[in-house]
Amino acid sequence: MIEYLDGVLGPLVDFFLVGHDPRLVALAAMVCLISAYACVSLLRHAHKATGRTRHLWTGVAALAVGFGIWATHFVAVLAFRPGYTFAYDLLLTAASLAIAIGLCGLGIAMAIRGTNRWDHFLGGAVVGVAISSMHYTGIAALVMGGTIAWNAPMVGASIVGGMVLAGLAAVSAMGVGWRRLTLGAILLTLAICVMHFTAMGAANFDRCFPLSADGELNGGWLALAVAFVSMLILGAAFGSVVLDETDRRRTERERAREAADAVRLSEVSARLELAMTHMSQGLALYDAEGILRLHNRRLPAMLGLDPAQDLTGLSFREVCRLTIIGPGGTEAADTEERVEQALSQHLPLISGQGGDIQHSFGDGRTLRINHSPIGDGSWVSTTDDITERQRTEAAIFHLAHHDGLTGLPNREQFNERFDMALQAASAGDDNVAVIAIDLDRFKEVNDGYGHAAGDQVLKTLAERLTHGLKDGELVARLGGDEFAAIKSFVSMDALRDFLARIETALFTRVSIGDTTVGTGGSIGVAIYPEDGAERSKLLSNADLAMYRAKAEFDRHICYYEREMDEHARQRREMAKDIWTALEQDAFYLVYQVQKSVATNEITGYEVLLRWDRPGHGLVSPADFVPVAEECGAIGAIGAWVLKMACLDAASWPEPHKVAVNISGLQLSQVDLIETVRAALLRSGLSPKRLELEVTETSIIADKNRALHILRQVKAMGVSIAIDDFGTGYSSLDTLRSFPFDKIKIDRSFMNEVEVNEQSKAIVRAILALGRSLHVPVLAEGVETTAQLEVLRAEGCTEAQGFLLGRPGAIDWNDALEPTLRTSAG
Repeated sequence: MIEYLDGVLGPLVDFFLVGHDPRLVALAAMVCLISAYACVSLLRHAHKATGRTRHLWTGVAALAVGFGIWATHFVAVLAFRPGYTFAYDLLLTAASLAIAIGLCGLGIAMAIRGTNRWDHFLGGAVVGVAISSMHYTGIAALVMGGTIAWNAPMVGASIVGGMVLAGLAAVSAMGVGWRRLTLGAILLTLAICVMHFTAMGAANFDRCFPLSADGELNGGWLALAVAFVSMLILGAAFGSVVLDETDRRRTERERAREAADAVRLSEVSARLELAMTHMSQGLALYDAEGILRLHNRRLPAMLGLDPAQDLTGLSFREVCRLTIIGPGGTEAADTEERVEQALSQHLPLISGQGGDIQHSFGDGRTLRINHSPIGDGSWVSTTDDITERQRTEAAIFHLAHHDGLTGLPNREQFNERFDMALQAASAGDDNVAVIAIDLDRFKEVNDGYGHAAGDQVLKTLAERLTHGLKDGELVARLGGDEFAAIKSFVSMDALRDFLARIETALFTRVSIGDTTVGTGGSIGVAIYPEDGAERSKLLSNADLAMYRAKAEFDRHICYYEREMDEHARQRREMAKDIWTALEQDAFYLVYQVQKSVATNEITGYEVLLRWDRPGHGLVSPADFVPVAEECGAIGAIGAWVLKMACLDAASWPEPHKVAVNISGLQLSQVDLIETVRAALLRSGLSPKRLELEVTETSIIADKNRALHILRQVKAMGVSIAIDDFGTGYSSLDTLRSFPFDKIKIDRSFMNEVEVNEQSKAIVRAILALGRSLHVPVLAEGVETTAQLEVLRAEGCTEAQGFLLGRPGAIDWNDALEPTLRTSAG
């Protein structure tokens, strides 16, 4: 081994000690290094490229290293100084360059297509073979005489050294990073240099001499060729440097982008997972074959399955089957039929434009499933639990169509059901009866027992009215104490049976705690088609019949009659004329004198309202005042009467009192206080000369409110008289609750007071009551002297009637007592 190394290294040392041009040696090393760097850099680019681009970069790399090996060889040969100048054979010189490029291209192609380090090493070794082949072909291109003596061990060492170093260079160059790239370039440079200088050291030119031949290439032209090749190599090296820098920057950008994309993708994935986990809907993604590829955790729970169950990979049919079977997992006999039915509902939406469908389950759940096709056969399904929403909507619908207190249908639902009943009746042979129901004395229940008791009465009556309802029957609450009912019937017996049940329900006593309350009502009936063809007309006619029933004491049910329409029409015409009379100042006042029973002196006058209605003559207040109350004109009429009565009384030469009747409707309005005050201020009449007459019936309607208003009026100094005492709701409690200034006995007790002991006893009792309360008593309707004598004998304070003076206008003259121009009424 020592002898072998001595045979190799000895001649090599001798070779370097022979004369060389150091500058050309340095140039050869630099050209070699540059070409080596260009080669390994382009090798990387070719490895990363694909298709035709890879072939292009492989060729460029082969040219760079081939030219580099060739240029290194001939620059080094030019540096050699054997004592004479070499000439070169043109064909062999060109052949050496072709060998270098071709074999290097083959080795590079093998290296970049390799899948492991051995493949890369073998490719590099082929490049080493290219170096050796090019060198020895280039030596053969030298034109000279004599024979070169070769050192066989050194020749073998040059070839093996070049292959090994070139193979390692390829392995290093295929690695990652600039360090591996630099190491590859150095190893390839060593491969070229080691091979060249070892091979040159193996050659002995002592027996060679200069020789000329045709087709030779002298050293000058070779120097130019080497310079040109060197420029190409520098260009390739510079290009590879640019490519490396570009590739480095692109790699950094790609890595940064990949890192950013990874962060964005991670964030999106996390957010998507978070959204899918916490979304209230069930989400499912099916592929074109109907296989479930993705779903959130909410979906199994919404379908009634185990929330932890993974449905991925199941078909849509299987998901439907699991949902129908339920968590128990037991199939029923009709499971397959139900699955097919579900698919027939869903598949048209999935294959079409999408849409949603609702499913209700036995446990009360209601799901809405929406399918949204993507376009490639796949689709997304979302599942919403709308159970609570439906319950809320049902509750809202119920509230919108039912009375909040009693739960009965309200006016809106009543009208809808009424219209449906009329449509059905018009298409068939049925009749339809509409029944208007108004409770009697319900306000007394509220006032006497409180509104809570009134509500209890309404709820109890609602239960009784709806108990045992049959097909075609409906009872509704329209508001307050107003109810209505519908009955579709063929025979009148069926209608009478329904009305009897309503009457029984209304007139059965209601228990409120420890107290029982008597209830009742007035019932009006109108029948389709005899009494009307449309809802509004039938309801109006039923109301007319109900008001007739309310006005009659001996019956609770009244059927509509055409005469009721005529009566209603007449009242409407009268209401219109009342408003016209107010506008045209067509009302006028008359006065009836009031005198002392004991002295026959005038104590005051009661003002009475009169109306000469055009085309009808004089109309009694008993006829037009109720109509005025219905149409809302009574307030304006009452204010006018009070104003004119005060103005008239203020103009009298004698300070007699003037008594003005106040209607129940006026007494219920707080405006009465200001109306009285304004009339007194405008007329200048002393409040002590004004007396307001109210009936106990008007007070009972809202006792607390009425007595409060009367106290305010009395505080002005105005007198308050209770009128028509002895009729209606007379009670000692009313006299105890308010300090009345006068009691007026109703005229009905005076008709037979002189001959009827019972009437006389009632009058005597009222007079005794007045004396005990220190309240003066006035008797109305005194028409005979005998009646006046009874009153005088019993100690009555005042009286008025036709015997003492008929109602009329007052004429004042020089006499002490005025005269009355009487008028009818």
